[in-house]
Amino acid sequence: MQPVRVFNLRGALLTSVMLAALVAAVSGVIRRLLPDWQPLYLTSVCFLISLEAGIVHYTARAERMSLTDTLRYLAPELFVLAVLMRLIASLGLAQAPLGDDLVRWLYDPLSVLDAAFGAHMFAGILVGVLAHVSMRDLSVLAPVSGEREAADTDRRFIALVAVDRSLALGRIGSRFILGGAVLLLALAGEVVNTAIIGGPPRPLALLSVVAALVYTISGFLLYSRARLVLLQAKWAQEGARVPPSVERRWIRSSWLLIGGVVAIVTLLPRTYALGLLDTLRAALGAVGYLLATVAYALTWLLAMLLALPAWLLSLLAPAGAPQAPRVASPPPPPPPSSIEREPHLLAAIVFWLCMLFLAGYALSIVVQRYPGLFRRLRIARLLENLAAWWASLWHDTASWVALAVRAAGSAFRRPLSPMPVRSGALLNLRRLAPRELVRYFYRSTLRRAAQRGLARAPAQTPYEYAARLASTLPEAQIDITDLTESFVAAQYGPQPVSPDDAARARRPWERLRHTLRQRRRT
Repeated sequence: MQPVRVFNLRGALLTSVMLAALVAAVSGVIRRLLPDWQPLYLTSVCFLISLEAGIVHYTARAERMSLTDTLRYLAPELFVLAVLMRLIASLGLAQAPLGDDLVRWLYDPLSVLDAAFGAHMFAGILVGVLAHVSMRDLSVLAPVSGEREAADTDRRFIALVAVDRSLALGRIGSRFILGGAVLLLALAGEVVNTAIIGGPPRPLALLSVVAALVYTISGFLLYSRARLVLLQAKWAQEGARVPPSVERRWIRSSWLLIGGVVAIVTLLPRTYALGLLDTLRAALGAVGYLLATVAYALTWLLAMLLALPAWLLSLLAPAGAPQAPRVASPPPPPPPSSIEREPHLLAAIVFWLCMLFLAGYALSIVVQRYPGLFRRLRIARLLENLAAWWASLWHDTASWVALAVRAAGSAFRRPLSPMPVRSGALLNLRRLAPRELVRYFYRSTLRRAAQRGLARAPAQTPYEYAARLASTLPEAQIDITDLTESFVAAQYGPQPVSPDDAARARRPWERLRHTLRQRRRT
């Protein structure tokens, strides 16, 4: 089965627009430091770089180029990229006329390699790599010829293809969210007032506002298009006949959703006039005023209940009996003190909530990359103790908190770093944890296969390599599939790996080791 060789023009254009918009938004922060710099040159060239990266990716896959052929194909592309970046670095800064720069480069060639050229070149290569990765995931989602016939004979391979497609869709969504976080940080850095601490925010540039809207719209369209391609590939597997109107309605619904999101964004506050401490003080003052009002209402209700028996007793008393004095109502609490400038509390709360979300997102990435650090600090144990204390107070009403903390604790304990290899000594398999043991089985199989001429390519996923290895060793196809499934569950799965799981992975590992030992290196 071969993928359908059709250039994904819509995906390439949407990816190019997204990356160019992100570059334009980040350029707003750079213009705070370099007011004379013109970012339109870099934005336009980054759009062309992203589009060219999509074309190169399509050509390399269509012609099945090797790594050497791809590098040979990229040599003129990189040369043209270097020339363009040198020109736009000079045009963007405009410190001297371009003719004077050409004369200076002629007599002093090393002056070409300055800091501005290095920064522009780095930005161009980064955009090209991101465009290549995005087009690779979009090509994974594309339908495959002969997939319908293989669905009846090789269901395991079809299941592996479905898993690869779901992972590719998840990577597209993750990059869109990560780019949105970078976009939000760039906009926050552009509006912050660095001259006066706590002063009023600085206005956003028109280019940054347009870039943020373009990035959001193109990102939603790209993700929606990717989901549609995934559904179309699934329908092709099942042999379902879907009318062409479904795609038109899907696109129409996507535009309606994007229009609604843009309308909501236009209604949100775009500026804030309070710092973090002022926001907390104003928010706590509003909460305190609300609590004081509730307490005043409860006090008045209690006073009325206490006055009711006195009123009943006054009815039974003789006519000349003195009446009990009335209890004066307590005065209402004073309103919170006003600040000097007009407080935009809602805008400030929205801004600092976004900052808190970004800080939490960054912390979660650190937790996933360095689980050993939080294990040493015993944060997971502390969270479990807090959950137990909270559950003892609220019992069933706080059960969701315990579930969330247990999930966070399992994420903290999840080892994502590669398994350390001991040099100069034999590895004792009995001392390894079940998850690390399954990883060792898979990686030792990769090492033995590489010694027999069946090395795994750097860009291959475990499922792609399993299909290639099974085509070379058909007698060990079941063992290859079982070991791959165990490794994927141990490497990427959230569930803990038990000793029974490690024992089940050990049997296909031993049979594969015996098979690879009998095979001579080709």
